[in-house]
Amino acid sequence: MDRVSFTQYQGKKILIEDFSGLRPGPEFMDTIKTAQTVISSQPQKSVLALLDASNVNYNAEVLGAMKDFVQANTPYVKCAAVVGVSGLLNVALTTLSKAANRPLHTFATRQEALDFLVTQ
Repeated sequence: MDRVSFTQYQGKKILIEDFSGLRPGPEFMDTIKTAQTVISSQPQKSVLALLDASNVNYNAEVLGAMKDFVQANTPYVKCAAVVGVSGLLNVALTTLSKAANRPLHTFATRQEALDFLVTQ
């Protein structure tokens, strides 16, 4: 399954970062690395990103890697939307948003996130 890929939606190029169902471990870290490589290959302030965090489990190592990830992506990301955030993941998302010094907009569904991103 390709967890990091671009899609076209209403004429806009959207990067889908599918972290759904991931648990701490190699696949989670590999997905972060793949997303970082893809994002950093794009022009600055050009990436519209949708991150799906549905049913994600994380630990301190993953949270640290995600913090580094969002900080490194800030120059490239025009706007980011996150779906699947609930419970303690809200706290983690707040931490990541502060680390990136940019908002990470949350939505209940991918459709809502996509509809928002194309307006940016």
